Amino acid sequence: SGINAEYGGPYVWGRYDLVVLPPSFPYGGMENPCLTFVTPTLLAGDRSLVNVVAHEIAHSWTGNLVTNVNWEHFWLNEGFTVFLERKILGKLGGDQGELIRNAAAINGLTSLKYSIEVFGADNPLTNLHLDLTGIDPDDAFSSVPYEKGFTFLWYLETLVGGPAKFDPSCAATSRRTRTRA
Repeated sequence: SGINAEYGGPYVWGRYDLVVLPPSFPYGGMENPCLTFVTPTLLAGDRSLVNVVAHEIAHSWTGNLVTNVNWEHFWLNEGFTVFLERKILGKLGGDQGELIRNAAAINGLTSLKYSIEVFGADNPLTNLHLDLTGIDPDDAFSSVPYEKGFTFLWYLETLVGGPAKFDPSCAATSRRTRTRA
């Protein structure tokens, strides 16, 4: 049981470590199989940034085993990872887990709305699937693929009748598509 069973099987990478890099490291975390690089700001000591570690660990399934074929499908990597991250937060939250997951979803939706406002609602960089012809993928980096991808998956989960019906489909897809872009 647990997250690994629900989302495509056991952790296959052997050992998992976090390496704290100097403060100049520009990201909260950067996942790799077996190892995640993190910024020292994650060492808050109060579990307030556990979501970042959950996100990077989630990439062990969604991003390292199952990934996007190119940057135009980046939302598949990050949307599924945020979805799994929030499942992990829900499990860590015990009796309050679903409330924690919902609160994270609301915060994410607020971030998504802000990003769309900044880009402009008609900007193609707010689309779930991007056309990056002539565009540097770094210019498309925002909360949109993370939060719009999560929101789409959460919508599908709700549409099919909740986690009990949606999670097995996600796990089957993960097992079927692992190690293939």
